[in-house]
Amino acid sequence: MPEWVKGSIDGIPAKAPYGTSLLHAARALGIDIPTLCHHEGLPPDGNCRLCLCEVSGKLVASCMFPLRDQGFAALTGSAKVMDARGFVLYLMLNRAPKSPRLIRLAHDYEAYGARVDPRFPLDRDGCVRCGRCARVCSLQASEAIDLAGRGPGRAVLAPFGRPPEDCLGCLACALNCPTGRIAFQDDGATRRVWDRDFALVPCPACGERRFTKEQLGHLGVESALCPECRRRAMAREILAADSVISYKARG
Repeated sequence: MPEWVKGSIDGIPAKAPYGTSLLHAARALGIDIPTLCHHEGLPPDGNCRLCLCEVSGKLVASCMFPLRDQGFAALTGSAKVMDARGFVLYLMLNRAPKSPRLIRLAHDYEAYGARVDPRFPLDRDGCVRCGRCARVCSLQASEAIDLAGRGPGRAVLAPFGRPPEDCLGCLACALNCPTGRIAFQDDGATRRVWDRDFALVPCPACGERRFTKEQLGHLGVESALCPECRRRAMAREILAADSVISYKARG
C-alpha cells in the first residue's frame, strides 16, 4: 500500500495521503465543493449527495470516496456533476424552500434545475434528511433522535414519536442543522426543544444559564462554568503559569 497517491483534480496535479477523501484533497487545492451533511467534527455519511464529483465517468460522493489509485482523475464541475447537483438541490429546496443556505446554493445551480417547484408533492417541512442532527446526537452518547422510515416518509424522529427521554437538551442537533429546521426556545431559565422543557443551571461565576441539568448530569457534575468564564479561567491559569516560569528563570 503506497503512502501517497498522485493524480489530478480538475486537471490540477494532486498528491494526497493514501485513502484521503476526494473532498479533502480538493479543498486542499482550494477547489470548492458544496456540502450539506458533511461536518469536520462528524464521521462522513454521504447522505445529502450534494458533494457529487466525477471519477472515471462515474458520479461519487466526494466526502466518502477514498483516493487509492495512482493516476486518479477527478472532475468537480463537469456537466454531469453540475446536472446531478442541480437535481439534488431541486429536491432539497423543495423540502426546505425557506432555508437561507439552500437558497444561496440554489442560486449557483439555477441553470441546472435548482428551483422551488409549487407542484412538488412532498411535505415542505424544512428537513432535508441529511442526518447531521442524528449523528451529532449519537456523538454526544445520547442517541435521542434518529432517521426513521424510507423514501418520502423518511424523517428525523424520537423513539415512538414521543418527546425523547434520553435528550439532554444540549441543542447540538439544532445548532448543527444546516437548514435551521429544529426549533428551540430559551427564556433564560428554561429551554424547550423536541417538545420537552429543560431547566437551565446558572454558571457559578457569572450566573448566566447555558447548560441543562441533564447535560451536567450526563457529565457527572452539578454545575459548570459558561464558555466565557471558562476562557477567563484558562487565561488566568496560563498567566499564572507564565509568571511562575518567569520567576524561576530570573531566580
